[in-house]
Amino acid sequence: MNSSQPDFAALRDAIAAFDPSPRVEPNATISVEEAFLPAGHRGVLDLRRQLVVGNRGMGKSFWTHALLSTDLRDRLAIVYKHPQLANAYVVVGFNGSDRESPPAPTVDEITSIYAAGHDPDKIWRAVMIRMAWSVLPGKHNGTLDSIIASLNADPNLYSRALSQADDELVRAGKTLLVVFDALDRMGREWASIQNLTRALLALAVGLQSFRAIRAKIFMRVDQFADQELFRFPDGSKIKNDHVDLFWRPAELYGLLLFELLRNPNARDPLLALAEREGATEALPKTGESWISEDAQARIINGLAGEFMGSSKKRGRVYTWLPLHLSDAAQTCSPRSFLTAWKKAAEHNPAPTGRAVDHLGLQEGVRQASRSRLEELYEDYPWIRPALEALRRQFVPMEREQLFELWASEHVVVRIRQDAAEGLRTPVKFLAGDEPSALLSSMRDVAVMEERANGKINVPDIYRVEAAILRKGGVAVPKRWV
Repeated sequence: MNSSQPDFAALRDAIAAFDPSPRVEPNATISVEEAFLPAGHRGVLDLRRQLVVGNRGMGKSFWTHALLSTDLRDRLAIVYKHPQLANAYVVVGFNGSDRESPPAPTVDEITSIYAAGHDPDKIWRAVMIRMAWSVLPGKHNGTLDSIIASLNADPNLYSRALSQADDELVRAGKTLLVVFDALDRMGREWASIQNLTRALLALAVGLQSFRAIRAKIFMRVDQFADQELFRFPDGSKIKNDHVDLFWRPAELYGLLLFELLRNPNARDPLLALAEREGATEALPKTGESWISEDAQARIINGLAGEFMGSSKKRGRVYTWLPLHLSDAAQTCSPRSFLTAWKKAAEHNPAPTGRAVDHLGLQEGVRQASRSRLEELYEDYPWIRPALEALRRQFVPMEREQLFELWASEHVVVRIRQDAAEGLRTPVKFLAGDEPSALLSSMRDVAVMEERANGKINVPDIYRVEAAILRKGGVAVPKRWV
């Protein structure tokens, strides 16, 4: 084992330079060099499984765009042992884009056609006809309006177009994969999103009758919790076969090390640290996360120390950090994880003999909580009044106390007022104004958990920035105290 000291200042600077905030925008390009490949995401790339469910920041848009890269797809086929990926022709069926990029429809194209009163099933059939034409020689890329008109005149147009494309793909040894993402951008009203999504799911089930045409639908957890989406013949098939998109702690740490390896100023210091710890096999040099967790933990101990304090009583860094950054479903987003490390590296004073310390990581959790809560409020504005009513209250709390706080702060009334002004509300809440429906919706998006003893808890990743208190938990920022 090499006893020389790695350059921790260089590692600290590299961590502080992380930029975890940008989202993968529609039509972005993902290169082979920047792709980290978590072992647990194999099911996401299985062409036989057409529905992938994940919360914001878990990688839905990343995988949508990764699948569009021919070079990266070739690598995915090898790493994840899905050889059919290498022979797939991937096109976007919808990704929330405002930019014209045929054959994919834009947001305006979908919303305007739906608003004109067209049947959602025919809208998606028209989209799929356009996708089928894209693999057939001599076919044109018609407007959805014109294709729907042709469908009304010729009901067999859909089956004929897709059958022709299916035969052509089988002859060529190819598969057509149509990817759908950002379904929440298909309209402002939940009812329109719901109708369009249900029709899309039903269409995906029907694609199973073809040999070489499949859909890959990326969906948010709140949509998946809406049982109405699956009320169609064989809806249980696609629901029961869905893939949950999440990151295990070892994969999050693998991403951290991968990002350091990509930085030319940090690569050699990290290699020196791994050599010192006898753990070079834990470095994801090719972006793959099939590693020894024990070896990985030794590198993390070298970066940040082993404990969240002077002894193990405060917890071990390796297990403490993912736990305190996870939501009620025990999942942590890679963006939150990298944000915590970035803020830890920016924390002063800088430690000696390591890149970050437990004080920096505690501050990192507080900053990650702020970022995650801002993301949450963007996606689910109805959660803001529900959490604000708990400010300076202790959790876990009794269910009755939670409902009393919501009643005293008129949370139900405020959410209904927001709904009247066009802000989206949870679908369960729309069915009635019972606080239990709101609590159920909070559980669906993993903001609250109901423990075995019946008490309601809010995980640290949301609790800290929301100024909700917990004995022995990560401290609320002083501005809230």
